Amino acid sequence: MTRGKAAVLGGVGIGVVAAVLVAAPELTARQSAVAIDNDDIGGVVTGPNGPEAGVWVIAETTDLPTRFNRTVVTDDQGRYVVPDLPEATYDVWVRGYGLVDSAKQQASPGARMDMTAVVAPDAQAAAQYFPAGYWYSLLEAPGPEEFPGTGPEGNGISASISDQATWLRGLKSGGCTACHALGNKATREVPPQLGEFDSLVDAWDRRIQSGQAGGSMSGALDRMGRRRALEMYADWTGRIMAGELPPTPPRPRGVERNVVITQWDWADQHAYLHDEVSTDKRNPTVNANGPIYGALEASADYVPVLDPVRNETRQIPVPVRDPNTPLAAGPPLAPSPYWGDEAIWDSQTNIHNPMLDQDGRVWLTSRVRGPDNPPDCLEGSDHPSAHIFPNARAGRHLAVYDPADGEMTLIGTCFSTHHLIFAEDEDNTLWTSGGGQVIGWLNTAVFLETGDEMQA
Repeated sequence: MTRGKAAVLGGVGIGVVAAVLVAAPELTARQSAVAIDNDDIGGVVTGPNGPEAGVWVIAETTDLPTRFNRTVVTDDQGRYVVPDLPEATYDVWVRGYGLVDSAKQQASPGARMDMTAVVAPDAQAAAQYFPAGYWYSLLEAPGPEEFPGTGPEGNGISASISDQATWLRGLKSGGCTACHALGNKATREVPPQLGEFDSLVDAWDRRIQSGQAGGSMSGALDRMGRRRALEMYADWTGRIMAGELPPTPPRPRGVERNVVITQWDWADQHAYLHDEVSTDKRNPTVNANGPIYGALEASADYVPVLDPVRNETRQIPVPVRDPNTPLAAGPPLAPSPYWGDEAIWDSQTNIHNPMLDQDGRVWLTSRVRGPDNPPDCLEGSDHPSAHIFPNARAGRHLAVYDPADGEMTLIGTCFSTHHLIFAEDEDNTLWTSGGGQVIGWLNTAVFLETGDEMQA
């Protein structure tokens, strides 16, 4: 489709489920009104009451080097165009609020395909397609009158939680939803493989101990007030299992229908994607149409790379200097309902944040050794920074990958790193967070010229 290109979003482990529609021969006249190019798939979606507006049409293929799908939205007349598709055979289907899945249809670019929506047989079936957040909205958090908490012998809320806003932050992006799509089927219900329990409180207590993140999850609920948090989640799950449903979301409308989303599989089934970067924030023309670089944090020691033009993925290994560098994640606190006792995360580098510079190099916050710092960082060193503020330990350091020669260079630092940001100065100074009392920076101009990490 030459009138406009698709908006692009990268994703990990794509598995979009949607409702399929079957061909409607009586729509031939309307179908001809949908203009497509040889690399598009287009047509009209109808339901029992006529055109289906604001439903998604999804085209997905595994014919390319990695799984690929593209999603569009129908207009008021039920028309859709999935634009600019790579040559492949696609499964095409429709999903939308109020619909359910059915068999997928196959098509290739250049095809016109009219489709018929399958209406959900009941509200419960329709709700299975609602966003996780709608299900999570059924959670009943403690009211403002329950704060500050009075501890495990009181109302079960931690005495350190002074107000409801702090509690809610733990339930949302400041805690649980930073990692999980809470409200999806896996979290709003109790998977049978988790085991049998006397109560949903017991089931939730066991659930949050699962896998290598079990210690973190368990600790997070302890900080909130374990008993009250478990009761809250158990009540939520119980009401859902008894049939309670969230409100029906509105279908996309207005400019929302102009959005085109493209998704790819990258990394691997054991990894989770913590971050990604595609350009220099100071100049977003850098790396135009180039690869997207990811960060897998505790899960694996490589940078996943997605080429969104060629629909290809690859992996850039990231080493450590010291083979005895500790793993970022420990063993499972309790068996996972999906992976059992297997420790699927095995990263030493713990890459957290990637950033591109003006020449397209990829800078990473990455471990290069264990936490004990070398003498240059300690009291008695003649390094100017160590002389002012000696630092004995650093939990994460730096690395840089140059696509021009494929070289990955490790950079030891005296300070811990977490996130990166480039200054707009002649040295392209790289500032870092995560050092606690220490603010870290690297003069990248000096480092690229000399290779001397301590001088830089």
